[in-house]
Amino acid sequence: MAQTVVEVVKIIAPIALEALAKSAASLMEGAATQSAVTLLPEPRTVADDDSGSIITTDTWQYCETNFASQYGYYYQGLRSTPVTGDLPIAAAEDIIIWEQKNGISDIQHYLQVEFKDSINSADSIELANNLGSLFQERFGEEALNWTPFSKRYNFPDGLIVDVYMVTAAARDVDNNPAGIASYCFVAYNHVTH
Repeated sequence: MAQTVVEVVKIIAPIALEALAKSAASLMEGAATQSAVTLLPEPRTVADDDSGSIITTDTWQYCETNFASQYGYYYQGLRSTPVTGDLPIAAAEDIIIWEQKNGISDIQHYLQVEFKDSINSADSIELANNLGSLFQERFGEEALNWTPFSKRYNFPDGLIVDVYMVTAAARDVDNNPAGIASYCFVAYNHVTH
């Protein structure tokens, strides 16, 4: 399910791709976002004006800067430092593309695989199903703009997962409904005594 820039370009219709790239660029135009980008540990740059690259770079930058605003620490993969002081057990940044021919269960399965190596099975299934349901709801509408979403999942066993994403609904090259979710997450165990 994870997609490269080339796959994004091949799947999403050119008119939708251009509109999504413009919308991704506009995510970055806000003064607060621009000043936060300068504080990112490793600011990203776009080598060219390719729509797929713009979507990837700008949505990731937007998620990273707003992740910090939302959770109080910067997303830096496994080098992230949650405010609790706990070390991350998993972290990732990715883009998922949903096409009508792939059911939402494909996204849920992909996310379970993404989480299962570092998060216990029950938590990975619950988290994947919850996020998959959110994607399904978002992809049920069509709007060529990005909608931000953040959520902290607190599991009874002390696992905390911080997620920040932007999603957009579009059309694929065959004019069928499609969707894109660009996200980053950090998972860590927090045990209080």
